Amino acid sequence: MKLLNFLKPEITEKNTDDDFFAWHGHYLAMDRKKFLILMNDLTRFCVVLYGVQKKHFQNPVDLFKRAIFIAMDSQGYQRPLIQRYIDEINEVTYGKSKNRQLISRLNRAVFSAWVYAEDGLYFDVLEQPQISVRMNREPVGQDQWKIVSFPDQKMDEYLHLLE
Repeated sequence: MKLLNFLKPEITEKNTDDDFFAWHGHYLAMDRKKFLILMNDLTRFCVVLYGVQKKHFQNPVDLFKRAIFIAMDSQGYQRPLIQRYIDEINEVTYGKSKNRQLISRLNRAVFSAWVYAEDGLYFDVLEQPQISVRMNREPVGQDQWKIVSFPDQKMDEYLHLLE
């Protein structure tokens, strides 16, 4: 909601359940700059940006494609698989989340990103792959930790489904 209030985009009603291309986003202010965390709905794979301004969202498709590519490349995924995923991103739509569970998961990711940012940020670029890589190697739990997975492994599994 905070991101929607910042961007004031046109809201699109869209069912994103089980959508590999659906992401949730949230930001917080860090040193008076926006620290943006994007989380893939299915894999919980995270992408982190720092210093984002409203002008960067003039072309959100390019912004997100670049950020996702850099995060995935830093994770060590095969570039042809990354490119297949990136090529499928043709538009960015914004909507309000009705899934409280995803919001809770995103809040946990925001906290992790904030903790890892204390170890250092890249100030000359938006993308923060050093944080994304650490976050994506962290275990995440479902159903009160009865099911444990790793976002980097889960994203790799889903990317291979694009082959």
